[in-house]
Amino acid sequence: MPEATAVAWAEALDRILARYEKNAESVVQVCIDLQEEVHCVLPEAQVAIARELGVTTLRVKGVVSFYSFLSDTWLGEYVVYLSDNITDQMAGSRALAQRLCERLGVEIGKVRGDGRVSVHLTSCTGLGDQGPAALVNGQAVTRLGPERVDQIAQLIEARRPLAQWPREFFLVVANIRRSDGVFRKPVPPGEGIKACLARGAQITMPPTEELHPEDAGEAPLDRVSEEILKQVQASGLRGRGGAGFKTAIKLDTVRAQKGRDRYVLCNADEGEPGTFKDRVLLMENPDMVFEGMTIAALGIKATEGVIYVRGEYRFMKDHLEGVLARRRQLGLLGKNILGSGFDFDVRIHWGAGAYICGMETAMCKSIEGRRGVPRRRWPLPVHQGFRKRPTLVNNVETFAALAAIGLNGGKWFARYGTEQSTGTKWFSVSGDVDRPGVYEYPHGVSLREVLRDSGARDPQAVMVSGASGTLLAEADFDRALAFEDLASVGTLMVFGRERDLFDVAWNFAHFFQHESCGLCTPCRVGTTLLVSILEKFKKGWGTPLDLEDVKLLATTMKLGAHCGLGQTAPNHLVDAIKRFPDVFEGRMQTRDFTPAFDLNGALEEARRLAGRTDAAAFVPEH
Repeated sequence: MPEATAVAWAEALDRILARYEKNAESVVQVCIDLQEEVHCVLPEAQVAIARELGVTTLRVKGVVSFYSFLSDTWLGEYVVYLSDNITDQMAGSRALAQRLCERLGVEIGKVRGDGRVSVHLTSCTGLGDQGPAALVNGQAVTRLGPERVDQIAQLIEARRPLAQWPREFFLVVANIRRSDGVFRKPVPPGEGIKACLARGAQITMPPTEELHPEDAGEAPLDRVSEEILKQVQASGLRGRGGAGFKTAIKLDTVRAQKGRDRYVLCNADEGEPGTFKDRVLLMENPDMVFEGMTIAALGIKATEGVIYVRGEYRFMKDHLEGVLARRRQLGLLGKNILGSGFDFDVRIHWGAGAYICGMETAMCKSIEGRRGVPRRRWPLPVHQGFRKRPTLVNNVETFAALAAIGLNGGKWFARYGTEQSTGTKWFSVSGDVDRPGVYEYPHGVSLREVLRDSGARDPQAVMVSGASGTLLAEADFDRALAFEDLASVGTLMVFGRERDLFDVAWNFAHFFQHESCGLCTPCRVGTTLLVSILEKFKKGWGTPLDLEDVKLLATTMKLGAHCGLGQTAPNHLVDAIKRFPDVFEGRMQTRDFTPAFDLNGALEEARRLAGRTDAAAFVPEH
C-alpha cells in the first residue's frame, strides 16, 4: 500500500464519522464509505471506528469480514468486480475475465505487485439485461466485449480517473420492454399521498400543479390510516418479493402493536441472480417507491423509513439522494407532510455484497450496524424488527404498487390479474432471448407468452425466481405466473437447447455455497456437499446413489436450515434431476455402478505430491 493511502484513511475516517454523527448504528455505512474512499478498512482503522462509535472492535471486525465488498487489506487503485452470474457466463464473461487479467498481468482475486489494480469475480451485479457487466471502483460498466475490455486495461495502465473514461462505458439503460396498467403511467409526486389524505379527511385536494403544504388542510390521521388499510384490503395486494404475503395483514399487524416507534423498511437488496426489475424501478420511478413508503407509514403511523439498497447499485447514490431531497422540498417527506401534521422521512442504507441481507431479519441487523445474520423466524418483524420494534418490510415493487393504489384506489388495482393474484407483476427476463429487459404483465400471464414476447431462442428450460426458484422444462411453459401456480420474485432466466444445464446447476450450487452465512450446519455443510457431489459428476464419477444423496440433503436442508437461503438452495438441483435426468446420467460411467471406497484412488494425489510411483506407495489388491 502506498504511504499516502496508509495516511489518508485517518483523514477520510474523520470526515465519514462526522457525516454519521458517530452513531453506533452506522458501523456498516462507515466501513462502506471508507472502503469506497481508500479501498480498504485496515485493522487499525477498525480499531479507530470501534473507539469513535463506542462499539467493540470485534463487532467492527465482524462487519468487515462478513460483507464481500469490504476488505481489511488494500485492494489497489482500481478495484474491478466482474459479474459471474450464469447469464454473464453464457455471454462470454469468463473469457473476458481471462482477457482482462492477461492484459493487466494480474490473477483473479489478487492485487497486482505494483498495487495498481485487483480483479475479482462477484455473483451478480443486477445488470443481467446488459451484461457481461462489471463494477470498477463501485461504478457499473455494462456491455463488456473484447474491445471494451482492452480499453479498460489501457485506461487503468494509464491511471486515468474514472471521470475521464468514456461515458458510454457507464450507460445503464432501463430496457422496459412492456408496461401494462399499473406502471404504464407513473404516479406524479405527491398525488398518491394527497388522495389518501383526501379520503381520510373527506375533502377535495388541489391538483399536483398547485402543490403546496398549506393546501392539504387538516386530515384526521386515524381516519387516514383506516382508509389506507381499507384500500389495500380491497386491492388484494400481496408482497412482490416471492412469498406473496398479504400486504394488508402486515399493515394491520404493525398498526395494532403497542408503542409509538414503528418503522417502514424497503427491501432493495435484490441479490437473486438474474433479478434487476427493482433497479429499473429505482432508476425510472423512484418517486413511486418513496410515495408508497410514505403511504404505508401513514397507514401504520410510522415516523422513520429506511430503504436498503444493494451495494452493486451504488452508482445510483446521487440519483436517489437527489430524489429524496426534492421530495423534502415539496413537503412530501420530513415534518408536517402536506400540512397534515404527519412526520415521516426516508434514509438510504447501503449493502456491501451479502445476498443473505435480502432476508428481512438479516436486513434489520445490517441496518443496525451488524453482521447480516438472520435470526429465527419468530418473532416476526411486524412484532419485533428493526431496533426490536414493529417493522413493515416490503420490496421495491410492492411499495411502488402502494403508490398506485393510494392514487387510484384498491378496486382499480384489483381489476388486473386474477382473483388470488391481483394487480400486475414485473419480470426480469434474461438469458437466451432477443429482447432482455423488464416486462409488466397482469398476474396470470402464461410463461409461454412471456417467452414469445421476449424473443426466447429455442428454450429448453426456464429458471423462475432466480437460483432459489424453480427450474422448468418445456412441458411447463403453459403454466400461469401467479401465486396460485408459479409464484415468482419476477425473475426468468432462459436457457436455449445448446446450453448444458449442468453448467447452470454448477453455477447456482457455488453461488449458495459462497453466500451461506455459515450460521447453521444444514446450510453451511449442505451447500458444500452439494458442490462436492457436482464435482464428482463433473469428473465423470457420479452415480445414481449421488442423486439420491442430493434428494436426502435437500430434505435435510429444507427441514433444518436456519433461514430461507439454506431451505431453498437445493431447489434447482432437485428440479434438474426431476425434469432433466439426462444431464446427470450422461456424466455417469455406468448406471449400474455400485459405489465402493477406492483406497488406491484416494491415495493418488498423495503419491503425486510425494513423487512416489514405487510399489510400496500402492495398497496391494487381494
